[in-house]
Amino acid sequence: MDSEALIRCGLFIGNAANDLSLSIPLGVNQDGQQIENISQERIGNGYYAQQLITHFGLNPFTLTYNTACTSSSNALIDAAAMLEGKLIDYALVIGMEMYAPLSFEGFISMQLLAPHAISPFDRDRQGLILGESISALFLSREEVASSTWHFLGGSSRCETHSVTGVNPDGNGIADVINNALNISHITPSDVTAVKAHGTASQLSDRAEINGMKRVFTEQPDFFSLKPYIGHTLGSCGVSELLLSMECIDEGFLPRTPNFKEPDQELEWQPLMSNRRCESGIFVHNCFGFGGNNSVMVVKKEPS
Repeated sequence: MDSEALIRCGLFIGNAANDLSLSIPLGVNQDGQQIENISQERIGNGYYAQQLITHFGLNPFTLTYNTACTSSSNALIDAAAMLEGKLIDYALVIGMEMYAPLSFEGFISMQLLAPHAISPFDRDRQGLILGESISALFLSREEVASSTWHFLGGSSRCETHSVTGVNPDGNGIADVINNALNISHITPSDVTAVKAHGTASQLSDRAEINGMKRVFTEQPDFFSLKPYIGHTLGSCGVSELLLSMECIDEGFLPRTPNFKEPDQELEWQPLMSNRRCESGIFVHNCFGFGGNNSVMVVKKEPS
């Protein structure tokens, strides 16, 4: 891209815990033995955005998102809306998550970390394993640049069942999935497969299955990618979307590793082996800590 095109590109960054200027002092306050080894200057999402704008010569317009596990999916949904409104011609959407001691200790305190492996939707699932990721997705309107992949729509909504989790009956999840499908002018029967959030926590997996049961009359093919890369928190919206797109470009839907024993309470179970797939309509679930839920709908045209 030349400089004229780059200046028409907006930047959208989503992450959950990369503000070092806050995490380090909080860690020091929590544990007096920690050494504050970073200066007090602001080193957060806005700092990263400014560095990227300067380096690539992007439009000064930028938005950063911190909505826990839905950070980068919310960034993508907003980027697509601004492209549709012709406010920008291109969008660079970045999901990023690096190791943050405060986040790690928080998950330990809630007893949500698995001792060995992530086993989404398995009867004996024990929680998640955190991952790190930096992923980037470049978008444009159809008349600007063509692609076999299309973003059909997305929805982001909040529920207030609890401070930390979603309603286990799945009502909030069903609401946001239905809204995303309506915005995309898609019916549940049109969906080829679902990329589940699939964190392997007891509550979250139960809520996700219950939510999907409220939307789909029959079980769709669904899978979780967290056993492959861990839970990348604010980056998972973009990183998992890119991984699933890459799999479909290679001609398959991926299996969900570590699934061994069906959970009789859930009844539904994820793909246990790769399934041939080269095109279709795909729902991508992302449900955030604290009750923010987002769902994206994308389509891959046949080659």
